[in-house]
Amino acid sequence: MPSPSGFTLVELLVVLVIGGLMLALVPPLFSKGATGVELRSAARELAAALRYARSRAINRHVESTVTVNVADKHYEISGRKGTRTLPRGADIKLDTARSQLRSESTGAFRFYPDGSSTGGQITLASGPLRYVVDISWLTGRVAIF
Repeated sequence: MPSPSGFTLVELLVVLVIGGLMLALVPPLFSKGATGVELRSAARELAAALRYARSRAINRHVESTVTVNVADKHYEISGRKGTRTLPRGADIKLDTARSQLRSESTGAFRFYPDGSSTGGQITLASGPLRYVVDISWLTGRVAIF
């Protein structure tokens, strides 16, 4: 029976054990969430880069490309300096026109001044999570599924 002035030693030990278990179990849950957030963010950034390339092609009346390197996990936009990185832990798959394959691990998506493109898909996956960035060949429209 608990004393009227406080808690027993057993009650304190039970609370400490429960607290320790919570601290041990919660961080893995957050790390899984961070992977999902990172993957979704990468898909959105990649879609934005593709939309930028399409917009650039239309506005400047020039062809514009986004080149993706699956092995090094980065991509670059024609007409802009530097490369952008993709998540290291992600599995990346390209589905692009054969004419746009640069090597086994590198492919491009080309946008034309009329807004159309070579089309294709970029899949970003990590475990059960999967985001597909789809580029329509007819309209050049970019969507994430």
